[in-house]
Amino acid sequence: MAVYTKISKKEISYINKKFEIEKIIHFKGIKQGIENTNYLLKSKNKKFILTIFEKRVSQKEIPFFMKLMDNLNNLKINCPKPLKNKSGNYLIEIKNKTACIVSFLDGKDKRKLNLKNCFDIGKIVAQMHLATKKIKLYRKNSMGIKNLNSLFNSIKFKSKKFSNVEKFLKNNYKDIKKKWPKGLPNGIIHGDLFIDNIFFKNNKLSGIIDFY
Repeated sequence: MAVYTKISKKEISYINKKFEIEKIIHFKGIKQGIENTNYLLKSKNKKFILTIFEKRVSQKEIPFFMKLMDNLNNLKINCPKPLKNKSGNYLIEIKNKTACIVSFLDGKDKRKLNLKNCFDIGKIVAQMHLATKKIKLYRKNSMGIKNLNSLFNSIKFKSKKFSNVEKFLKNNYKDIKKKWPKGLPNGIIHGDLFIDNIFFKNNKLSGIIDFY
């Protein structure tokens, strides 16, 4: 999460008109993260997260993640729930960029995990994998084995200190591709499950965030 797109009371007024929620009376940019712009929105009794999608996220894939998080909530998997606006859509436009509002997930990330924390993370991931078998959603994995070649070709190797890196990666990629097993099970995953996307409250896992 980060703040690349600045908003003002004008955009907050627009949000208040678009969504059937308590009037937003306070907003603050969230500095953590590196890809999308995020704001904490506060009404009298509730909190929400506004995400403004920056260039990296494919516009055509955003609806997939909205439907996924909505379905996961319905299946009792703790993650932010996207809100629908008065038109019944998840997405709005702010400053010529696609944006959404999701429910606030209480808790915060934990830098040092213990064995119980790791067990709980594994448990919620397993629950998500089982739950998503019931969800009829699909998207191609842009970071999958079939796409690694184009990803590799997009890298510009300029380091003189590590001049052997290109050859090292190319040989490893060939080896991985050659030995990649066939017929592996597949399904929906959380493709960005770093510790800053896992929230804890009172040392108990409260949920997972940032699927996009």
